[in-house]
Amino acid sequence: MKTKQKIIIAGPCAAESREQVLECAMSLKKQGVRIIRASLWKPRTQPGFEGVGTKGIPWLSEATSLGMTMATEILLPNQLTQLIHGISKKGDLSKVLLWIGSRNQNHLIQREIAKIIKEKMPKNVKLLIKNQAWADERHWLGIVDHIVGSGISPKRLILCHRGFSSHGQNNPDNFRNMPDFEMAMRVKEKTSLPMLIDPSHIGGTVENVFKVMKMADKHDFDGMMIEAHPVPLEAKSDAKQQLTFAELDKLLKIIQ
Repeated sequence: MKTKQKIIIAGPCAAESREQVLECAMSLKKQGVRIIRASLWKPRTQPGFEGVGTKGIPWLSEATSLGMTMATEILLPNQLTQLIHGISKKGDLSKVLLWIGSRNQNHLIQREIAKIIKEKMPKNVKLLIKNQAWADERHWLGIVDHIVGSGISPKRLILCHRGFSSHGQNNPDNFRNMPDFEMAMRVKEKTSLPMLIDPSHIGGTVENVFKVMKMADKHDFDGMMIEAHPVPLEAKSDAKQQLTFAELDKLLKIIQ
């Protein structure tokens, strides 16, 4: 019996330059990873680097021309419209994966983003949904219901567990966000959707990323979304949790 192939999404927290995006794309391609993540817009707890914005759309477009699927976070409907317009010029719009992050809990916006994907993008383009920042199974399921209410097919949806705020919780491993693997598995069962694990945002450090993946291996996750950067210490966001590509290779060998 064949083992179901895992969905692997890897790459930098944020797109920082054309050279960085293309270097990451080529490195991942050599490692057998076909989906590269790199955000253009970065929501922040406190003001700081908020992404390169539309300036980076041609970089993502170029990565799709290399045969990579480009994954990026969308915060607002107009950002998605700009992305579609930009990639349609020279890239491959069918090689795009979009996600709604944990901070984006405006259900009107969630539905509008899903509606644009349904109406304006190729049918193979998927939307990944991360859990909200606080632990509430009903709310997590509600996000899915709101998005499906836009008319998008559930077959185009993927879920991702990135942990919940650790505020006030016992946290002996000093994780950035607390995982609830059992809740993630219940949501996966109730929605019948693929469920990925995001060890970067749960762990918060490279050491913890490996620890989280060992813990997650006991559960039926369908893949992972992980941060990797050519020079993590020089990253403009989430420097502590991004792996080098050598560390990513080590992790891939463990989970595969």
